[in-house]
Amino acid sequence: MPPWIETAGISALWAVAAARAPQGIRDREQRPLWFAIIMIALAMSTHLDPVTATLAHVVPDAHWIDMTTHVFGVIDAAAVLWFICGAAGRHRHTALVFGTAAMVITVLVALDAHAPPHARNMIAPSPAAPGVPDLYWWVFFSFHLVADSICGFVCWSYGRPGTPRLLRYGLRLFGTGMLLADLLWVLKLAYLHTRSAALAPLFSPVTGVEAVFMAVGVALPVLAQARDRWRDGRSYQELAPLWLDLTTAAPDVILGPNQRLQGMAIPLQLRLYRRVIEIRDAMIVLRNYVTPAALHLAHQHIAGQALPSHSGDAHVTACWLTAALHAKDNGNAPQPQTANLTGPTANDLTDEINHLLQIAEAYKSPAVHAYKKSLTGTA
Repeated sequence: MPPWIETAGISALWAVAAARAPQGIRDREQRPLWFAIIMIALAMSTHLDPVTATLAHVVPDAHWIDMTTHVFGVIDAAAVLWFICGAAGRHRHTALVFGTAAMVITVLVALDAHAPPHARNMIAPSPAAPGVPDLYWWVFFSFHLVADSICGFVCWSYGRPGTPRLLRYGLRLFGTGMLLADLLWVLKLAYLHTRSAALAPLFSPVTGVEAVFMAVGVALPVLAQARDRWRDGRSYQELAPLWLDLTTAAPDVILGPNQRLQGMAIPLQLRLYRRVIEIRDAMIVLRNYVTPAALHLAHQHIAGQALPSHSGDAHVTACWLTAALHAKDNGNAPQPQTANLTGPTANDLTDEINHLLQIAEAYKSPAVHAYKKSLTGTA
């Protein structure tokens, strides 16, 4: 695999951490995940050559750069395990997780301090070369192996069928990334045992693929939010022509000042909800302007059109709204309406929006335009 995979994977992790920063800072429940992603990205970044070279200018002793990198590695493994335990409802394990991490860091520092003088904390090509003892690496790699295994298996166990699809995919992708991290530690333990030069080139691509899986798994909720925002924005715009005509005829249904700048300060989802309410309220007002003759004509007109069966009710509604607007513009007085013209009751806001979008689409269709002409006598 090309060496750029590691850089791409770590860059993706940083991008996800930045994208989740507002939610991570604001939402206490999301903070552990955000903190864990930052720690993972930070620990991985310290292995990149440009980062190492930069640190070498700041910290003259490369030995301390290695030691700091390993400390961050232990903290990042503990942070991820902390998040997973919290997500699984096992908050009581927080002290155990970070207590074990602190003990591992203490052991590593002690082993390093009692080792013969050495310039770097790296696995030497030969066991006879001066450096930290192999026990240092066994402790370091084993802690990662245990922590990442727990995280990976917990993520996959909570990603069972029955879990919401997006969450299930996110957990499985993140869990796969953690299990790929296990592969990295196994490779490093194998290298520690054999000192085989064939194993070292595998470290970077495995790290990169691991980072990509974790980044995608964590990014899914962010992508879902972006998708939902785009969908809400599109729905808001598609309802605009219908909303404008109805609220112009029934201005009392508008819930508040309609200045554009003030409206932009309101969250998009709330603006969309408000638009749905105002359209529905305007329909209730305008239905009293529909005569039985106009309603009968609407049904006859739509029955004679070559329209898909699922859009028939929406076109009939668009026709009677057109008739109501025409009657109100002509100064006709409202009259009690016995027919149920507001349509079926939606189960939730999404169903309501979809129903109104069908009406808005029908409202600008050629079939409804032809009906409008028939009302003015120009057909």
